[in-house]
Amino acid sequence: MKQVWRKQKPRTPGFIRAFTMETPLGDVLEAEFNFHERLVRLSVEIKEEKGRMYGATVKNGTVQSEKDITSGRAYPVFRKIWPFREYFSSLPDKDMLATLGGAYEIYPPFQPDVSEKKRSARGPMESALFPSTRYDSIFGIVRETRFQRWRRERREAREARGSLWTRFKRRVWGDLQDICLGVGFGCLVYYVYYDYVVLGLSLGVLGMVAGLLDFLVRKRSVLMTKVLSFLSFGSYFFYNGYVYF
Repeated sequence: MKQVWRKQKPRTPGFIRAFTMETPLGDVLEAEFNFHERLVRLSVEIKEEKGRMYGATVKNGTVQSEKDITSGRAYPVFRKIWPFREYFSSLPDKDMLATLGGAYEIYPPFQPDVSEKKRSARGPMESALFPSTRYDSIFGIVRETRFQRWRRERREAREARGSLWTRFKRRVWGDLQDICLGVGFGCLVYYVYYDYVVLGLSLGVLGMVAGLLDFLVRKRSVLMTKVLSFLSFGSYFFYNGYVYF
């Protein structure tokens, strides 16, 4: 909207700069600036009210006076000026906008700081690899180095696994149950079929079942010694039964 504001000669004595514009609806806006006293005079001429004019004087963000210019009486004009705040915010004079200081919610257009632009220009990959440490001291953030993070993760993994004795106690009963079940089932198969080939196949299947129980049901690593023991004995009995019997 900067291009629609036009300079004009100030109407009020003592004011050195003045701008005027006409909105698409036909309303006329004016702004005058007294640099030495830091005063801004705003006025609006509203077409819907048959050209009635309202004005206000602002000094360093504080409203000094408001009046109905047409009648010359004091009148609260916030509701008259506030709808045009976006137009006034586009005034091409930074000093004038600074003097208004947010009166009637008139603020200068947002312009990001140079440092903010540099930070926003960082790509997502760069931000992830090199996070900003600007506010660490304020919020008490202590960042880890890569070596410290590696040591912490290693320590946490070791604590989660537990000591050797703890891991032994954690799984010994389950493994003993599998071994007893395998031996009992093998004896049952042998006494029923009296065949080393069937016994060997049964022990091999039991070894794979024991491994799947550890992995799928108990959610733990497979004890390869147990599985290989079943497979070894199964292979031995299968070979002897197939070759010699």
